[in-house]
Amino acid sequence: MAEDELAEIRRRKLEALMGQNEQKGVNKLSGVTEVKDSTFEEFIKSAPLVIVDCWAPWCGPCRMLAPIIEQLAEEFQGKIKFGKMNTDENENTPMKFNITAIPTMLVFKNGAQLDRVVGAGNKDFMRQKFSKYL
Repeated sequence: MAEDELAEIRRRKLEALMGQNEQKGVNKLSGVTEVKDSTFEEFIKSAPLVIVDCWAPWCGPCRMLAPIIEQLAEEFQGKIKFGKMNTDENENTPMKFNITAIPTMLVFKNGAQLDRVVGAGNKDFMRQKFSKYL
């Protein structure tokens, strides 16, 4: 096998291990939307109840939380709209909302901040937290 092929295989495996494939763009299965500084205001007003997960690719708890958020987005489809914002690539919104730890989930109802959830939890814990906003 050529050295270029081996390098490409290593790169793909590393991406998969780090969960970067799950963190890019819109996840077609769960409907989790990538949110940027430039789209944030529009996104939080796009549904009655919106949760934005502020994360970073180097954050272990963020990577552990990613599949839970995706599963809950499916479970709450039509009730809660979920987005993800990479705080390394988008600095203005995290500064505006004083995000000092990640993961942090910002909760918006009708475009106004209702709450924040700091830290990762298991699926049942997160489901219970998000259910109280309905």
